[in-house]
Amino acid sequence: MKASSVSLVLGLAVLLFGMTVSAVSLSVSPHRELFLRKDSVSLSCVEDGRTPDGWTVKRTTRGQTQTCDGVRQDFGGLNGSSCIVPNLVSSDSGVYWCETGAGQRSARVNISVSSASVFLELPELPVIVGSDVTLRCKSRASSTQTVFFYSNESYIGHGLSGELTISDVQHSHEGLYWCSTGLSWSYRTWLSVTDPPPPHHLSVAGLLSHLVVICLYCISTVLMVRICCSRRRGNKQAVSMEMDPGVEGGQRVAEELYYTTVHDF
Repeated sequence: MKASSVSLVLGLAVLLFGMTVSAVSLSVSPHRELFLRKDSVSLSCVEDGRTPDGWTVKRTTRGQTQTCDGVRQDFGGLNGSSCIVPNLVSSDSGVYWCETGAGQRSARVNISVSSASVFLELPELPVIVGSDVTLRCKSRASSTQTVFFYSNESYIGHGLSGELTISDVQHSHEGLYWCSTGLSWSYRTWLSVTDPPPPHHLSVAGLLSHLVVICLYCISTVLMVRICCSRRRGNKQAVSMEMDPGVEGGQRVAEELYYTTVHDF
């Protein structure tokens, strides 16, 4: 019963911690989701700007899960703690994430490899109101050519180096963007705009992680107290059983002495 109780706690801990959202994230460099064929990408597992131990970059592409590490290197190559995927091809399109040997995972990132000759590069995450955002139109041709930018069916400007910066972004800037070299058009990409996060904001994932730790601690404490109390009761019963024969024997001796004394008298 004791062993089963401890096993229950350990199993519950593994289950609950496996369901929690990890603070580790997958860093993609260059920081975008859409790449052209023959581009290169660097993938790293990071936590607060540092590289944690025991994390591996994985991906699912065309229904297969693959690993990038020193043991089972299904794709890419290791350069220190980073997984480098050179000369991207269409089959490199898929879902990428970080994972530990225990099955704990980071959030997933979609990476697409396009065979188009032009595409528009936008920030992967929503742009915060009041900040600046740079639109980059990437082409297989020379990057010094003039590129034209559009948003929500309207022309918004051009750039000689393939870039256009929007200053002091507002919610009205949210929408579909694309670019053109005059001969080729990029796919339309959505630009998201969000308000700044409130100070001292506690995420739902962080709150759940704290609650899981507290629940596991309480469950473990209750089970340990019950096990200790069970052992103490068992020890007391054993001592009582050992003392009972001596007590009964002493009582019989006292009764024999009493009757002998009375009879002699």
